[in-house]
Amino acid sequence: MFKTTPKKALPPMRAGERESRAGGEQYCLSPLPLPVNSEYAGDVAHIDVRHDEATMDIRQGASPDSMMTAGHILSGLTLFMSGFGLLLLMIAVAKNSLYNMVFIGWGGGLYTGFLFVFMLSIVWMNTLLKRMPPIRLHRQRREVAFVVDPPGRFWLPAPQNLWVVSIVGAIAMGSGLVVVVDLGEWLRGAEDLFPLTVFVIHTSSMAFLFVYPSIYDLICRFCKRERRTVLVPWEEVVAVCGFNPSLGPGAITGFGWNFALLPPDPERPGYTLPGAGIIVSVGGLPGALAQWEYLRRFMEEGAEAITPSVREWGVECYEAYVAREKAECKRTNDMARWRRFRRKRLWEHARFAHWYTEYRMKHILPKAVPSDWLAEWSKPLPKSQWAKPSQAVSELSEHLRAAYQRGEKFVEMGDIEQRFGVAAPPSAQQPYPSLPFRANAEGVDSL
Repeated sequence: MFKTTPKKALPPMRAGERESRAGGEQYCLSPLPLPVNSEYAGDVAHIDVRHDEATMDIRQGASPDSMMTAGHILSGLTLFMSGFGLLLLMIAVAKNSLYNMVFIGWGGGLYTGFLFVFMLSIVWMNTLLKRMPPIRLHRQRREVAFVVDPPGRFWLPAPQNLWVVSIVGAIAMGSGLVVVVDLGEWLRGAEDLFPLTVFVIHTSSMAFLFVYPSIYDLICRFCKRERRTVLVPWEEVVAVCGFNPSLGPGAITGFGWNFALLPPDPERPGYTLPGAGIIVSVGGLPGALAQWEYLRRFMEEGAEAITPSVREWGVECYEAYVAREKAECKRTNDMARWRRFRRKRLWEHARFAHWYTEYRMKHILPKAVPSDWLAEWSKPLPKSQWAKPSQAVSELSEHLRAAYQRGEKFVEMGDIEQRFGVAAPPSAQQPYPSLPFRANAEGVDSL
């Protein structure tokens, strides 16, 4: 029988190569940081969270859109429970009894709905963001720092595992509903004893989600499964743009373009280091080229060669957005549009979403790395100590600029090295130097 899963990895792609498979396409933009003749160099995916004259941190940041979606769900659940509570109240009025039970059940339902949104949009998302360290680029050293997971599977689920949050969240929501009901019964005198058992279960399940990450890290440290920071040469980092169909039952449901920056495994050509890299959604091939050109220009030309994207989160940004919409509605004398706009923003809790996104960016995302992470490595170097581009990069860049003047396109040239007869120096196929990831750790070795 024909086997569709190869036992060995395919040969690693080179800059300029293109591969089509299963309805999707993949464009390799590196290794070798070569200009792609993008009309724009922009942070399309908003992954540049910090940069200075020497370093840049890239990562998937927080977005107010997810918080507004959570606000939409919370408003819907609140409306549903309010309607259900009103129905129960009408039944209680008709029977002239069970008023206490109606209000207790209504309060329990509201609390359960709040916990559902709180667990997913706040607790789990914060845990996920704190477990996603950034990628740090150092243009003067021409190195990129990736945080790499230990190889193989671990018997203990990671704190950001959705199954962990789902199971513990279900326990917290179920026990929370029972706590509200039993507490109401106890307050009105129907129960003599305080519902201590279910209260302990509820508070313990809530506390577990906050203390489990520290317990997990401690066990990993005891089992010698700590993450490490690997320093990858800039000219060996792999940048890929992929176009893949989204498959549903019996049909293709959509298409998506992704940009990925990945560290290759020097000892296993065709593979990448586990748990490292970044994959973000971009609008298309031009967006991927612009994103790669943004990173390449920072590394090759400096911070003055790039223009960061406009910030799209925060209370100040939201208030400016509301002011523009209000001014437009007044200009067109369309106050009905303004009322619809205000109702939608209130329904989505948009102001809170922007405020909490700003809080996340300033206080949650920095916790993804220790305070002393790469402190010495990240310092600027004297210009005499700056690493220089390889001869292959310089020669190929000149050939490409001449080809662009002739109207050729990067994605249509194929393997750039073969096209212009310039061979890159072979990889050493030795482990990259690595550093401990945890705080107050010392030492440099190989992965």
